[in-house]
Amino acid sequence: MGGGRTRWWWRLYACLALLVVGAVLYAQGVDRVDAIGKVVGVVAALLGLPPLLLAAFGLQRGAAQPAEQGPGELADRLAVAVRRQWEAEAEVRRLSDPYPLPVAWTAADPALTEEWSLIRSAGQEAPGGPVNDPGRWADGPEGLSGSGSDIEQVFLDRVPTRRLVLLGEPGAGKTMVLVRLLLALLDPAHRADGGPVPFLFSLASFDPAAQDLRSWMVHELTREHPALGGPAQGLVTPPGGSRRTLAHELLDHRLLLPLFDGLDELPAPVRPVVLDAINQTLDPKQALVLSCRTAEYGQALGPDGEASAGPLNGAAGIVLEPLDAGTAIAYLSRDAGGGRSTGAERWARVADALADRTSPVARALSTPLGLFMARTIYNPRPGERPAGRAHPDELVDAGFPTRADVESHLFGAFVRAAYRPHPSRPVRWSPRQAEKYLAFLAHHLDSTLAGTPNLAWWQLSAGLPGYRPVLVLALWAALLAWPVLGGPAALMSGALVCLATGVGALFSPVHEESGPSMGVGWVPNVFVGVGAGAGAVAGLALGLPFGAENGVATALAAGLVGAVAGGLGARIPSTSAAVSPGDLLVKDRRTFLCLWFVSGSAAAVAIGTGTSAELGLAAGLAFGTFVGTGGSLWWRYATTRFLLAARGRVPWRLMGFLADAHANRGVLRRAGTVYQFRHLGLQRHLAHRYAAGRRR
Repeated sequence: MGGGRTRWWWRLYACLALLVVGAVLYAQGVDRVDAIGKVVGVVAALLGLPPLLLAAFGLQRGAAQPAEQGPGELADRLAVAVRRQWEAEAEVRRLSDPYPLPVAWTAADPALTEEWSLIRSAGQEAPGGPVNDPGRWADGPEGLSGSGSDIEQVFLDRVPTRRLVLLGEPGAGKTMVLVRLLLALLDPAHRADGGPVPFLFSLASFDPAAQDLRSWMVHELTREHPALGGPAQGLVTPPGGSRRTLAHELLDHRLLLPLFDGLDELPAPVRPVVLDAINQTLDPKQALVLSCRTAEYGQALGPDGEASAGPLNGAAGIVLEPLDAGTAIAYLSRDAGGGRSTGAERWARVADALADRTSPVARALSTPLGLFMARTIYNPRPGERPAGRAHPDELVDAGFPTRADVESHLFGAFVRAAYRPHPSRPVRWSPRQAEKYLAFLAHHLDSTLAGTPNLAWWQLSAGLPGYRPVLVLALWAALLAWPVLGGPAALMSGALVCLATGVGALFSPVHEESGPSMGVGWVPNVFVGVGAGAGAVAGLALGLPFGAENGVATALAAGLVGAVAGGLGARIPSTSAAVSPGDLLVKDRRTFLCLWFVSGSAAAVAIGTGTSAELGLAAGLAFGTFVGTGGSLWWRYATTRFLLAARGRVPWRLMGFLADAHANRGVLRRAGTVYQFRHLGLQRHLAHRYAAGRRR
């Protein structure tokens, strides 16, 4: 409703401004005006500068500091956002469809964990007393065994320190168990108001050589929840120190419960360093969970169990068990229709093959990942006829020699099956196209971004030389100016935009790692004076050739524009806002267009009124581009996507493709503002296929 009133006032203002200009011209005659450029300048001044000033004051109000809230209230708001995010993600990943897989676990090898007596001692002697009821502690490691929903009881009650190492084979369901634990801990029955918030951290993006653990955790928090990058109330930044944020406040008050996922996804030499960083950085009373493949965790501790960095302090350990043949076949048959349905009977020969638990097929289908891919490939969807589908018998007839061969077949067939025609969800891309696009994106993550699982749209340009997006933006500007200015002047505008983009890009790389802002606000700072001074100097230099009076007027107007532009900064969203990659792109695109149009229009008015319309338009294009590229990353994405799509590397509607791959195909998963491949093994399989195709 407020937005409608705002649009109504702007329309009324524009009509009144045009009526005033028309009345003046009619009364004095167009011949009294020195040049048509002056007419354009008067109209633009009335339409451009007042809205710019009003927008600046409005932005200042919008960029005000968040209301005072205590750490507990902040944690409660974050808990709402995290719960909504992972409930939606669990639905997309079909973790309970047709029913939750009953993954079981037993105690881990004692050589991989602390001695149980030390764990009990650490729980009893914790500062402030035990974190849970000692009467419910397990008598020994064997008391940690369980399955399914037992995970929250094991973590909350049976482990004296609430520190747990979750081990298992590739695809065994470690992330699935972490998600179930996260949602259980966010249930009001387990989490009191103002209590810690479980948060899933993907260790694959952690580089201990570039960041300490605490800084990386803050970065991950603010990447997924940009509001946590806002300034913390009551925290004073020491001279020369880093800015204190809401994320720091949560860590300082131990209001985060870290769930570290995927230690094995880091290079082998880095794993002991990360273990040591966790031990050294986090308080011994800090509850946490760490997941890793069993063999890789043992290697991180050192050869023959002799620890090089030491096991995780005070942590018990469990290892996920392979799914037995009966559980696997029951799950696949139920997903195919259950009972004696035609779809369920298609698994008869595979059921016989699973009797030999050492066979490659049986081992590949003993994990939740293997079952998810198999059901996607071979089970018909509602409304789909089984006759046109691949048959599970091919798993038996192919005679795969190793488990790796079976998994490679499943990875390849999974992508093609995910993009087959769907009865209720139309597919815009053929299986071949989708596989080609996904393979390039996997290669981008593995080769360009050093194997990170985080597919962020603002990092798409990392694989291209920096000058290419700049040239594309300059070309677009020249084409935009061509109909108005003609050939030579349009080329000059393109050159100015190229220069402005290069300068503006010096500011945007600051956001390349943390991601774009959620919008803009106006806050007084030192750059207001810098912008005012630079604008006045530029206006004076451009206006003096047209006379002293024009020079002074142009300098004042350009100084005002520079002051407003200098105060623009990031806007902090609500803490409980769940931000998707698409939402972030839309907001960043609006930021760019708003900065480009408002700043460019104001600069064109300020320069063009005192000089010429042509020079004003060229200056407006350049200045708008400078401000837009410095405050947004959308332009990098847009130009890079244009270049890659023109070469067939990505689809033209890339964000729609990624959203569909996540929501409808199950190929990608979402982690806050980025996408990830369903499993790191799938990412590496596709990256290998892309590299092999380039070598041919």
